[in-house]
Amino acid sequence: MPAMLKREFELRIVVSLGIVAAVCAASALISPHTPPTMALIGSTAGWSRKDSLMAGFLLLAVVMVLASVVRMWAGTELTAPRVMAFRVQADELHTAGPYRVVRNPIYLADLTAICAISLGLPPPGLLMPVLFLLHYRRLIAYEEISLAPGFRDEFTAYAAATPRLFPSFSSLRRIPEAFREFRLTGEGVRHNGLYLLFIPGFIAAAWTGDFLVAAGIGLPSVADWAIVHTKLGRRQ
Repeated sequence: MPAMLKREFELRIVVSLGIVAAVCAASALISPHTPPTMALIGSTAGWSRKDSLMAGFLLLAVVMVLASVVRMWAGTELTAPRVMAFRVQADELHTAGPYRVVRNPIYLADLTAICAISLGLPPPGLLMPVLFLLHYRRLIAYEEISLAPGFRDEFTAYAAATPRLFPSFSSLRRIPEAFREFRLTGEGVRHNGLYLLFIPGFIAAAWTGDFLVAAGIGLPSVADWAIVHTKLGRRQ
């Protein structure tokens, strides 16, 4: 099992992009004429499709802002060589900033962004965050296997006090303390801003009602991130 987890961790970019491609293809094939999930949700409240899409896409733009800030903040704390490495960097245990609230804020930010994207797809798109959650649980398990031996009691205490992926009521109380340590660096923004173009993308989609507009504007930043991640990862 550890060997399989190790391989999945090293190929996590390929796996992630594969999940996105497979779910988007399935959505197009299974429900080519079905409205996006958020339009269906809006219709249950009596909203028109146009109003549902406008409000939904604007809300998704806000979600992308939050996901981007958390990811860039967490990436700043770790630094690019650690985030981009294909192998687990087990020489440091980070517990400051967003790591006071959850142990894996980057995965939380990614999962939040994936949930937002899935709402812009027909209902089969909701499978995307489910698959990512399963994938992230395996990545986290491997990272913890790699980290625990080097820190032992320190990691055990940290894990006992801080949720793995989703904040708890007690960890949410640490948000003020975490924000006192807020910082962003140019490197942190450059190497973790893969969702930034989705912000103007979703705003544009709010006026056109077309998810493909958001995808067309947002995907170049994801492609850039994947290329840079691969280059830096291979150096490590």
